[in-house]
Amino acid sequence: MIEQLVALSKIADIDAEALRADTELRDIPARMDGLTADVKKLGELLAAEKQQLVEADRLLTAQDEELGNQHQALAKSKAKGARVRNTREADAVERELEIIRRLMKEREVERDTLREAIGKRRASVEKHEREFTELERYAAQERTTGDARVAELTKLREQTLAGRSELAAVVPADVLRRYEMIRSKRQGIGVAPIKGGTCSGCFVVLTPQQVIALQRAEDFAQCPRCQRFLYSPEAIAKYTDGRPSA
Repeated sequence: MIEQLVALSKIADIDAEALRADTELRDIPARMDGLTADVKKLGELLAAEKQQLVEADRLLTAQDEELGNQHQALAKSKAKGARVRNTREADAVERELEIIRRLMKEREVERDTLREAIGKRRASVEKHEREFTELERYAAQERTTGDARVAELTKLREQTLAGRSELAAVVPADVLRRYEMIRSKRQGIGVAPIKGGTCSGCFVVLTPQQVIALQRAEDFAQCPRCQRFLYSPEAIAKYTDGRPSA
């Protein structure tokens, strides 16, 4: 019996170590996916901002052209004013000139406002380009580090699991099935040592009779609360050290 308990405790240690590796192996790709998503999102925002800047530049060009046309219209009106023959024509030309001047002033204000907005947007684009480049570089570095860590963990996990099948052959099949079922319900931990008369898995206090039975290592005992298999570290230590179990 003690040999089977030792085998089960070693299997639990192996599985706990493998679980830590599995957790990190799952977290690394998730973190990389998150970084990739961040890079993509920032890239899309930057592209949209650049497109807005292109459209603003196009609008500014159109306003410059319109102002150029209004300057030409003003020049023509002035030339027309030089050819007026009476007061009525002079008043009409003056009204026309006033309208053109007012429109030109409005367009100049709009253009200046747009230029200021374009300047701010261009500065924003340049800032976001730097941030995007830095994020891309950081994501690439993290991906390289992550790939190396995945390779390291994969090798470590294989080394950790080596010999598990031999230990599993020592444990009764029904006990092993119960152990796997408990693991699936208890965050991957199906075996717990007792510490100070309590289950180290859920910290329930055991009765003195239960503690004595565990120290004798005469049967597979389970925690009355969390159902994990329990064992006495002292009993295991006596067996593995070659001394007779109590």
